Amino acid sequence: MPTRSKNKEFTEPDCSDIQYLTIALNLANESLIRAKEDNQALKQEYLLTLDALVTEKTQQLVTENLILHQKLSEKNKADQQLYFDAHHDVLTKLPNRAMFSDRLGCALRHLKRHQDQQYAVLFIDLDRFKLINDTLGHHAGDIFLVEIAKRLSTCVRENDVLARLGGDEFVILLDSLTSDDAEEVSNRIINSIEQPYEIDTNTVYSSASIGIALCNRSYDSSVEVLRDADAAMYQAKSLGRGRYVFYDESMREKLIATMTLEQELRVAIVEQQFELHYQKISDLNSGQVIGFEGLLRWNHPKKGLQTPSDFLYLAEETGIILAIETWVVEEVARQLHLLQDDIQYQHAFIAINLSGRHLTQTNQLHKLITLIKSQSFDPQRLILEFNEKAFIHHEELALKGLRKLKKAGVKLALDDYASGVSSFSFLHNYPFEFIKLDRGFISTLQNSNRNLPLVKALHDLGDKYGYRLVAEGIETDAVMLKLHAAGCDFGQGYHINKPEKIQITTLKTQDKNCA
Repeated sequence: MPTRSKNKEFTEPDCSDIQYLTIALNLANESLIRAKEDNQALKQEYLLTLDALVTEKTQQLVTENLILHQKLSEKNKADQQLYFDAHHDVLTKLPNRAMFSDRLGCALRHLKRHQDQQYAVLFIDLDRFKLINDTLGHHAGDIFLVEIAKRLSTCVRENDVLARLGGDEFVILLDSLTSDDAEEVSNRIINSIEQPYEIDTNTVYSSASIGIALCNRSYDSSVEVLRDADAAMYQAKSLGRGRYVFYDESMREKLIATMTLEQELRVAIVEQQFELHYQKISDLNSGQVIGFEGLLRWNHPKKGLQTPSDFLYLAEETGIILAIETWVVEEVARQLHLLQDDIQYQHAFIAINLSGRHLTQTNQLHKLITLIKSQSFDPQRLILEFNEKAFIHHEELALKGLRKLKKAGVKLALDDYASGVSSFSFLHNYPFEFIKLDRGFISTLQNSNRNLPLVKALHDLGDKYGYRLVAEGIETDAVMLKLHAAGCDFGQGYHINKPEKIQITTLKTQDKNCA
């Protein structure tokens, strides 16, 4: 059968084929194993590379993060330093005006909500600081201020705010006051500041003037509180320094009056509201009028005629005095020029009192000399009077100024001698040609002869040192006779003549009523 024949044709595989297939299979398995091994190696290498890359990136991120943190820290420190610098004094490291005003403002707002809370502001000004600064230099002044800051810090409590406003001005905000806290702290400060200071081998002294303003609900800003504490401080200085004064409303009124007066003085200069009245100066031996003293008057549009005691103190304090005295020199120059044509007074002199600023401020001295030289009169007919205050702090400078004025041709007089502790050196070391005895000293001669020997001695010294003696404030004939007997050369006062205007138009035709 066909099927049978097909079966007969089937042959079993050869052993060599099986062996070949087995080898091939083994080879394939080995290849697969190697491939797996290579794949595993590649995978391991990839993982290692990836791990290294991750590690590298992580380290880079950590480094960048550290740098960022460092920069942020530096920025924070810089911001803190900027804030500190903006709110603290560079020299003493105390809070400055900005920070103090902010704290005081917070206290005032708190006070409006809590009426039982009490605050006070102490305004402290150091006496003699300018003298220390000018004498020893700014470096010594800085050392002094740092020491002041340390001493003040020991006088306040932990919850108080101590600040430096600038210069030699310090302020304290006293928090949670009891009845006597402000006085106790002020006394501690005054006692501490009065102790001596050792600066660059020099021992210096100072004192503190303190103004105290008690905070209340009527205050709307820190500026108002500081203003009132400052006003009280100036009151303390005027009372003798080294003390404290509480603010009251009368001080405010006085300040307003002072500001008004200053404004009116400036207007008076522009509108030329000043005038000179003249008082005769007579020879006590012959009775002849030898000259006049020009006395300043302010013809106030509302208050009428004002004497120097009403306004000159403020003119000195504000520096307005220089402008006023420039006008005085010009007016006296005009008067002397007019007197040149008068038979009776063509050789008379006119004396005027000037501020010591003309001697100690070089530019002002130069202006004064230039002004005098530009006028059409003989400078020897002008007598410039200075009182002892002009020489207290700057003796050498003032003496040089006097010598320059004398060289310019004017005559010099020392005014108000014997009004206090008068120095003998003024009589022989300074180029004065006249020594004018103070009216207060002269008034003692009315009821006593005790000071007459001094008048006689001063007259005798005048012969030796080259000055003439003038008595001011002669009010009676008896005093004039005593002065004449004691040898006093010249005199002036209400007994001789009251200050009046010189009537130029009648000088040639009448008995010159000069005043």
